Amino acid sequence: MNTRNALTEAEIVDIVTKFESCAFRLDEFTHARHITVACWYLATLPFEEALLRMRSGLQHFIGHHRKAGYHETITQFWMILLEQAFRSTSEDRRIPIRVQEAVAQFPDKDVLFRYYTREKVMSEEARERWIEPDLRPVGLVVPVR
Repeated sequence: MNTRNALTEAEIVDIVTKFESCAFRLDEFTHARHITVACWYLATLPFEEALLRMRSGLQHFIGHHRKAGYHETITQFWMILLEQAFRSTSEDRRIPIRVQEAVAQFPDKDVLFRYYTREKVMSEEARERWIEPDLRPVGLVVPVR
């Protein structure tokens, strides 16, 4: 991904299309690309639809690569966190700039552990359904259950 300048809208759409069509190898679907896809959904769909699209996309992608590991709580956590990031930026700003800011704001996955203990978020229950954070609340958006 282009780290100096925001991706163009066409580049973002290309990432989303490659994700949805499972054109990325597992190792190519990086954290930054994951955030890019989630932000595109959040920028172009209502929250509930964006969450459903991310969930089904991840389940399809993981299944395509014959892996197990879809995690409901982590998916919802990131969608809520990114929705908050998007709501805190001006809607007048172009989507690519807002996506770039989200990628820069959350450069690694470990932010999850500011909200959850490892034991809680890695539990089987958290894999299967949304579990509220046990260290601090993630936000005001009510996730779809």
